[in-house]
Amino acid sequence: MKKIEYAVGAAGLFSHHLHREGFDRGMIATFGNGFRVEQGFTSCESNLHSTLSRIPRSITDEGTRLYDSVEDVIQQFWSYGQRNRPWLLTVITDGQDNASRKYKGNPAAIGHCIATRFNHEPSNFIFVIGVGEGRQIDRHALATMGDYGNFLAITIGAFPLLERVFLNIAVQVSTQISGVRVNVGNMSWSEVQQVRQISQVPFDYAFLIDRSGSMSEQG
Repeated sequence: MKKIEYAVGAAGLFSHHLHREGFDRGMIATFGNGFRVEQGFTSCESNLHSTLSRIPRSITDEGTRLYDSVEDVIQQFWSYGQRNRPWLLTVITDGQDNASRKYKGNPAAIGHCIATRFNHEPSNFIFVIGVGEGRQIDRHALATMGDYGNFLAITIGAFPLLERVFLNIAVQVSTQISGVRVNVGNMSWSEVQQVRQISQVPFDYAFLIDRSGSMSEQG
């Protein structure tokens, strides 16, 4: 499987098990040389899955505009998200930022933006996942972004591990929103879905997915 197929597959599993039709709202955005909203906030789960299925076909030989695109997707939350509910943002990338302009070479600055415009609310959640080994990703830059943004940047070695990371995110978010205590190590997607059904709190969530050229490589 290609890297992008693992990415959209993990996002699809998350939506399938946590999204409640007409209650929660999801958004999908991507970035290469620029930022693009593929699907604005919608309560219709089928719209999310059809959008995710199209993304692998849209990849061309583009760069990685990671930092600037994070600010762009945060602005989407402020423009179209509902402020009376928790927000969740999950970012997936396989490379070092090489196409940002505003935050070029400055992970601390985009981290500060996250801290002041998104992560300052205790009801909001952000996860930035860097996938790759060696020089494929800049672990120090991701850690710096997380330090200044007050969140833990996640790095994993290969895309087949992404589904497990998404499951852990689903457990963390759903249990915190619902207030249910569980044995996290043994949770499955079905059990997370049951926890989510308990909660009466809707949330807005978004995926920001890297569509740079390297995402068409085998994962």
